[in-house]
Amino acid sequence: MRPLKLSLTGFHGVRDGMKRDSIDIDLSGLPTGLIAIKGPNGSGKTTLMDNLHPYPIMPSHTSKLSVDAFSYWDHLCAPQASKELEWEHEGTWYRSAFAFRNSGKTRKAEYYLFEVRADGTNAPVRTVDGVESDGKAETYMRCLTEVLGSAESFFTSQFAAQNRRPLSSYSAGEIKKLLAELLGIDHIRELSAKASAVAKGLSAALDVAQTTVLHLTSKHDAMSVLATDIVQLTTSLANARITRESTREALAKYEQARATLLARKSAGAATEARIRELRQREFDLVKQSDVLKADGIEAMKRVGARRRDLQAAIATQKGVLAQRATIEAAVARCMTLEVDVVRLQGVHAQAQDALEKLQPLVAKHAAASAELVGMTKDGETKATLLHNLRAQAAVVSQVPCQGHEMHERCPLLRQGLEADAKAKEQVVLLDELRASFRAKRAAVDEFGAQVAGVGAAKRAVVEAKAAVDKAQAELKSAIELAARKGTLDAATQALTRHEADAQALEQDELARVAKADANAKVIDTQITVISNELQTLAADDVVGPLSAVEGAIATAREALNRLDGQIETLIRQQSAKEADHANAAKELVGLPDARLRAQTLSDEIAQWKLLAKALGNDGIIALSIDDAGPALAGIVNDLLLACYGPRFTIEVRTQTETAKGDTREGFEILVHDADNDSTKEVSVMSGGQKVWINECLTRGIALHLARHSGKRFSSLFTDEADGPLDPERKRQFMRMKREVLRVGGYEREFFISQTPELLEDADAVIDVTTFAA
Repeated sequence: MRPLKLSLTGFHGVRDGMKRDSIDIDLSGLPTGLIAIKGPNGSGKTTLMDNLHPYPIMPSHTSKLSVDAFSYWDHLCAPQASKELEWEHEGTWYRSAFAFRNSGKTRKAEYYLFEVRADGTNAPVRTVDGVESDGKAETYMRCLTEVLGSAESFFTSQFAAQNRRPLSSYSAGEIKKLLAELLGIDHIRELSAKASAVAKGLSAALDVAQTTVLHLTSKHDAMSVLATDIVQLTTSLANARITRESTREALAKYEQARATLLARKSAGAATEARIRELRQREFDLVKQSDVLKADGIEAMKRVGARRRDLQAAIATQKGVLAQRATIEAAVARCMTLEVDVVRLQGVHAQAQDALEKLQPLVAKHAAASAELVGMTKDGETKATLLHNLRAQAAVVSQVPCQGHEMHERCPLLRQGLEADAKAKEQVVLLDELRASFRAKRAAVDEFGAQVAGVGAAKRAVVEAKAAVDKAQAELKSAIELAARKGTLDAATQALTRHEADAQALEQDELARVAKADANAKVIDTQITVISNELQTLAADDVVGPLSAVEGAIATAREALNRLDGQIETLIRQQSAKEADHANAAKELVGLPDARLRAQTLSDEIAQWKLLAKALGNDGIIALSIDDAGPALAGIVNDLLLACYGPRFTIEVRTQTETAKGDTREGFEILVHDADNDSTKEVSVMSGGQKVWINECLTRGIALHLARHSGKRFSSLFTDEADGPLDPERKRQFMRMKREVLRVGGYEREFFISQTPELLEDADAVIDVTTFAA
């Protein structure tokens, strides 16, 4: 694959790096060899490199080399964007056209692959099986894969993007899939998939056959259960018929006994009438006795309630009368307490007036005290200032220019003289402040002597108020007691009346109890007489036995009806199960054929699965990869020797050893270090060593593909792979690139580098800054 022309519109990398909405680059005139792409960071180099291929992916911006894992929308900055790439592969020209439209609500992307004919017209690419590129991503990838192969294969062998996964980090399954495609044996994997599909299809038929066998087997088990149920039903039916015959015999005996008792009952009709009369009379007397007992209980409840009410009323009136002396004393004290209250209220008013007269003096004393404090602070400030001024004035006698002709121009002397003048003024102000302070302090002392009695006046007011409250409380209590004087006479009369009612209640209760006891004795006597007569008449009573026989007859008839229903149900169940048993026997005729079909399908599936495994990763593909391992290692070691010397050689192992010492299919890359006589995996080597060994591995795969797969790629791509290398390794890195071009028959390699020496060693340079607006 060789890129010819590239056009990008609406990409972030173009707008931010080159300050343009679109860019068109013609690559058809570039020379063969190494083509460098240079420019400062953020100038759009990687955006350009990521679009020099026809796959709908920007490999430097995705962690997986899969179209499904990448989205262009994160890299587009305009409502409408596009990418057009004209490229050539194995003598045929193609054009890839991507169109993106983002309306804000919906997004639409179209991907077309055209073949450019000799007359300049474009024709949609069509695969061998008839799929044509119609703008859908799926059909585009199917057409492109048929021309160039899968994206994973291309980006692993031909395109080294930034932040790509090193080959040594691939799992065994991933590397086998990749090498199968690179070695051109991927069709074997397809045969394996077809064999698996056949096995899967046969599995569905096997499921049906096994379901049939399971169903018929369950029928067979059900037949055994049905046979057991039929035997049990036959036994239950015979037992039910025996029980029915015994019940019929018992019913006949009960009916004969009833006939005998009915004959005896007809002979004693008069006795039965007397017994019924006596029992009715006995019932009435018992009911009368119960009513009498209930009336007695109710009367006792009423008397008890009335007794409790009278006792409570008597206690209340006695309580009122017990306060007679206290109430009469309260009446006598009311007048005295009223006089005391009036007197104490006058004392409280006098104390309150005295306190109110002293309140203004308290405010004046507080204000004068505050002014005195302020004057004290002002005096301290003025005294400090006077001290400082005198210290400055003392300099006048100490300066060397004193008495000299230059003393008029001396600033220090002038400052001392000014301070001396201010000190004299400050002395006058300070004397005036002291005089005012003495006068104010005399006023404060005078006010202090006058307000000394405020505390005593406040206490007098509080004490007078407490005395007034106490006298008023005593007066209120005395008035309340005196108001109850009129209830004493009423309490005396009520007490006499309640005591008389209580005495009458006790007499009435004694009379009622005596009368109730007499009535109960009469009723008990009558009941005893009736009971004795009933015992005499009951000697020939047939009512009880007749009732028992009637109950036994009813029970026997119910049992007969129940047994008839049970026998009928058992007969129906037996018939139904015998019919089910016959039907199941007919269905079980096909059980041997069903088992034979299931076994045949199972054997066939085992054969197809064995074929799928043989054609899969662990079969022929694994053997082919085993054969390719030494060839791949030989190519990589030739590159290492030609470019970096004999220090490092690699070994590709396709068989790994388990902890038990067994071998299994795998993929492992080991590096032998001749200088240190050691062997280690690529993942534990230094950063720079990883770079050139991984690049040799990648290019070794590309060379192996060029020699054995039949697909010829004319261009390689590398994005800033030389970063961790030292200057000497960078030069060796360039020699490796040229060796790969020579051995693999490639025309050119596009690479990005920030190393000036490598850029100078390139055959052509594309400077992206020249495209900037």
